[in-house]
Amino acid sequence: MNQIFHFIRIFQRNLKWMFLLSILTAGTVYWFTRNMPHEYESETEIFTGITSGLSIENVEGAKMDFFAANNAFDNLINIIQSRQTKQEVGMRLLAKHLLVESPSLELISEESYADLHQWLSVETIDQLKVESDEEATYQNIKAWYNEAFYSDEVGMVLNSGFSPYSERAINGVRVSRLQNSDLIRIHYTWKDPAIAQQTLDILNSVFIRLVAEVKVAQTSDIVGYFQEQVNLAEERLNGAEQKLSEFRTENRVINYGEQTKSISMMKEYMEDEYQKELAARASAQAAVARLETQLSVNKEMLQYSESMLEKRAELAQISSEIAVLEVYLNDEEQLIELRRRADELSASISRDLFNRMEYSRTTEGVPVTALLTEWLDATLSLDRIQARIRVFENRKVYFNELYDEFSVVGSTIGRYEREIGIEEKNYLELLHSLNLALMRLSSETLASDGLQVTVEPFFPLSPLPSKRFLLVVLSFILSFMLPFVVAVVKDLLDLSIKTGDRLAQFSNVTHIGSIPKASLVEKQANLDSAQFKAQYMRLIWAKIEKNIQVNMDKPVLISIASLRSVEGKSYVCESLLEALGRQGLKAIHIQPGKGNYSVDDKLRGVEDVQTLSDEKLDDYDVVLLEVPALLEKPYPVKLLATSDSLVTVAWAGRIWNKADSKKLAELDLESPQVLLNGADLEEMESVLGELPKSRSALRKYLKKLVQFQFKSSVATA
Repeated sequence: MNQIFHFIRIFQRNLKWMFLLSILTAGTVYWFTRNMPHEYESETEIFTGITSGLSIENVEGAKMDFFAANNAFDNLINIIQSRQTKQEVGMRLLAKHLLVESPSLELISEESYADLHQWLSVETIDQLKVESDEEATYQNIKAWYNEAFYSDEVGMVLNSGFSPYSERAINGVRVSRLQNSDLIRIHYTWKDPAIAQQTLDILNSVFIRLVAEVKVAQTSDIVGYFQEQVNLAEERLNGAEQKLSEFRTENRVINYGEQTKSISMMKEYMEDEYQKELAARASAQAAVARLETQLSVNKEMLQYSESMLEKRAELAQISSEIAVLEVYLNDEEQLIELRRRADELSASISRDLFNRMEYSRTTEGVPVTALLTEWLDATLSLDRIQARIRVFENRKVYFNELYDEFSVVGSTIGRYEREIGIEEKNYLELLHSLNLALMRLSSETLASDGLQVTVEPFFPLSPLPSKRFLLVVLSFILSFMLPFVVAVVKDLLDLSIKTGDRLAQFSNVTHIGSIPKASLVEKQANLDSAQFKAQYMRLIWAKIEKNIQVNMDKPVLISIASLRSVEGKSYVCESLLEALGRQGLKAIHIQPGKGNYSVDDKLRGVEDVQTLSDEKLDDYDVVLLEVPALLEKPYPVKLLATSDSLVTVAWAGRIWNKADSKKLAELDLESPQVLLNGADLEEMESVLGELPKSRSALRKYLKKLVQFQFKSSVATA
């Protein structure tokens, strides 16, 4: 509660300064804002399609989660608020205005046009602008900004806060999302309505383009990577296929599976035929042997017929050729011709034999011609079978070699095909990833194209309400509170003693009372200073007297000391003399100099107070001995030890430090008594109670309200 009253008193003391400063500040603001320009605000809205739009990856329009949507909107807002965007908008706005020949309501006001031509020289304008080509003008401005960045013209036009083309001015763009919708709203305020509208119009186009570039850039590198990997995979796949193709060409393999199947079938067929021929040969050999046995008489004649032997040899050769042709089926016409020739030779041999053996008989009496015909047929059949068997045996060797060759070819082809399979799978995976990246790229491109300006920037016809009144009110309030805040901070940072409570916090002493600053008492018209002084001195003497053991044989010796000079010891002694006189006590004040005692090193050995005064001290009831500053000058150490009471005077406006506490500790007092001098009236009220002051009824009521005093404080009959 005391703290509350303390701050209220600080407020009261500084109230006049608070009103004075606030009125002066408000008046100054009012004067300097008399020509404050009006501001115009334009706005635009852009549909983003983030949460409800379609894309190639999301053809069903599935909803985004909360955090993804917020992240997407934050990205868009950050693009709008980026330094790059604002710089480009400012430069494009400048390029547009440089091509304007004269001010107009819808493009640039007369004041803004004049400012622009004041900031830029004619030479610079001619250097920058390209007639009827806004884009080329923008590129010139961009190059000029980089080359002449530290020039005054660049600083004035593109870096100053009062230029509509600067980043600092376009920082005034405000971007927000409309609740939970897909719309973002952009506001911009400027003193020229045309500039406010055009800035937003250019911002829309720059923003949509930058979003497209950012989104495409996110996936273009990925697309390039997968495109490169797909090309490399395709090269490896083509290389593997080329190796397989060359191997097949080199080994004459068209279709390994069909070829091996065909070879297997041909070999099985050949084996079947070969076995049949072996059986036929055995049968033919048996028949020939039987017939030759029956024809054994004429055997020698048959063997030694030269013409018949030649024909038989030729027939065997032809039979062999026929067997080859029948197995391989190479030439049908040749096969027919050979068969015709074989028939002719067979017929010729038969005729020769018939002619020779026409009238011969066997040992059994059987005509030789009949057996000879049978023998000839068996012999020719055996020759044909022998020829076919030789062909089949050669063919068998061929198939065995072919099997050995195809086993190696098969394993090699399998290895190549596995390699092709791996490369093909890798190629397809990379191709799939490339397609996904291309899909993402197309989706991002379409999504950026999906940014639609739903509300075009409008031309503001009416200015915004003036902020002049608000500025005046704010300046009044802030300047009104400033002195109070400064006073409170100053009070909180003040380490001086000020009050008895603070003295008790700083040191281990007994506070026996406070004496107010005389100048403060004199200012109180409703306060009787003499009566007030008598009141607080009476209380001080009562506390001093309480700690004195009265000795009837000698006067009471009270030493009045201070730790430092100029703390009011003499004033305290004089005030005590007055108070003691009013109580009928005879007292004397002994102080250094002024015909009493000198302050030197001899003073430290004084043991009797009588040696310090020419007066007979036994005639007095109380002796007030004023002692020099304890920390600065010599003082009677032994005399202080024998004093009935030692009162230390401390000035309220100074800081209590460790040296003060140590010095009092050296005096070896049980509880040092300290009298606070120069206290303010608040401290006196804490000692004496409420002081009589001139207070209005409102102040009295507020004070009672703060103290929760709702009843009369005076007893009534």
